[in-house]
Amino acid sequence: MRIRPTVQMSIGLALLTSAVLLVMDLVFGVFTDPDVQLMRQRKALAESIATQVAVFLERGDHHTLGLALARLRDQDPNIRSLAVRRANGMLVTQVGNHRQNWGELEDGRSTLTQLLVPLSVGSQRWGSFEVAYYADERSPFERALAHPLGITLLGIALLGTLVYWQYIHRALVHLDPKAVIPERVRLAFDVMTEGVVVLDARGRVLLANRAFRGLPGDESADLAGRQLSELSWLAAGLPVDAAEHPWMRAMHNAQAVMDFEIDVAPRPESAKKLVVNCAPISAPRGGVRGCVVTFDDLTALHFANEKLSDALGELRASRDEIAQKNVELEHMATHDVLTGCLSRGAFFQRMQQAWEDARRTGRPLSCLALDIDKFKSVNDGFGHAAGDRVIQQVGSVLVGSLRAADVVGRYGGDEFLVGMPGCDLDQALAVADKLRRTIEERCRGSLGDLAGLHVTISIGAATCSGETATLADLVERADQALYEAKANGRNRVASAGQSVQVDPGEGVGGPRRLAAAGG
Repeated sequence: MRIRPTVQMSIGLALLTSAVLLVMDLVFGVFTDPDVQLMRQRKALAESIATQVAVFLERGDHHTLGLALARLRDQDPNIRSLAVRRANGMLVTQVGNHRQNWGELEDGRSTLTQLLVPLSVGSQRWGSFEVAYYADERSPFERALAHPLGITLLGIALLGTLVYWQYIHRALVHLDPKAVIPERVRLAFDVMTEGVVVLDARGRVLLANRAFRGLPGDESADLAGRQLSELSWLAAGLPVDAAEHPWMRAMHNAQAVMDFEIDVAPRPESAKKLVVNCAPISAPRGGVRGCVVTFDDLTALHFANEKLSDALGELRASRDEIAQKNVELEHMATHDVLTGCLSRGAFFQRMQQAWEDARRTGRPLSCLALDIDKFKSVNDGFGHAAGDRVIQQVGSVLVGSLRAADVVGRYGGDEFLVGMPGCDLDQALAVADKLRRTIEERCRGSLGDLAGLHVTISIGAATCSGETATLADLVERADQALYEAKANGRNRVASAGQSVQVDPGEGVGGPRRLAAAGG
């Protein structure tokens, strides 16, 4: 694995600093050996205790001496054992298994684990005070790390390398901005089809890949160190205020700026639409150290979108036309072509809804059954074309004279049915009589070219209430009332009584009998 030059230089400087410290320590003894310092401390402590031991020995108080030594061992967990030994080798008192812990000293000199302090009476040696310590069980590596020199060298190796690298890195940025981007990174960016630019915190170009350099037509141009906002072909499409340039906004707010569209002309013969995306580069300890800017050339896509938009407009127009045709087809499927009234199936479907609403709310629902008086004689005397005109005129009057909530359907031939939600029998009779008179008057006026033609209608009315009626029974009663009107002289309105009793369990159906054509 290849190490970056800046890292190599940082490690070299850290090693050089460590070598200088080692030389200074060898020559001047800058760092004190912890073992030497510990030996001094233990020797001073042992000599101080030996003075007190001598006092107890002069008094002959061996018991108090033993208690004092035991207390001393309890206070220092590093002490294994303590003892007072006469010159002949006999132990006067001991704390701990001193016989086993104590070994022979070379030339009688104390060590870090065995300290001996001579005891004298007058000019003669009486014996000695001995302290045995536990041996340091740490590994040489752990002991080296605990050494001041080791700690210092480790700190230089870690922290010093980082500090040197940061300093060298910043120095390279100021001396040569493009030097901070490895060559392999440049090559990786050059294979990308979109333009990519890496900026430092001041908006200077650290890296510009081949796709970006090729926008104005010169891939060999060296843009490193230049202000991106100062490129003439790019500046023409940017805001006048440099602070509003997308990459400056991204670094100032520490937030990405996406989909910033600009229109530029890198070359006189070609205008381009570019989409700029900017992502700030965060520094390890906060703040922003630069920005990555991408330039997507959407010129071809823009023109394709315009064509697509035109095509979508045509599709929407076609869709609206199809929707209109569907409405017309639905109207043709549910309405009678001649009269504009509902067809038979559509009428009963609408009436079923009105019937269910009446059952749920308790509101009345009336039905009118009507046909043209002596219609067969119209066809025979004036022809079928005239008969169609009469049927058409009657249907037009029905549709134009009734409420929007009323249901008007052509049952067949000259027969019509009218559903009237919310109308009781009296209201239905009044409406029916008005329809009868209106049809007679309008047909006389609109069909005046057919001399001798007098159009009248007969109407039967029925109303349901309660919860036990069926729609089929309601229509049947209106049909019966229509026959009563015809039987009583035609051109009149008849009713089927005040109400019709029904079975709520039955479904909707057509009337069992309606007046035949020409009735």
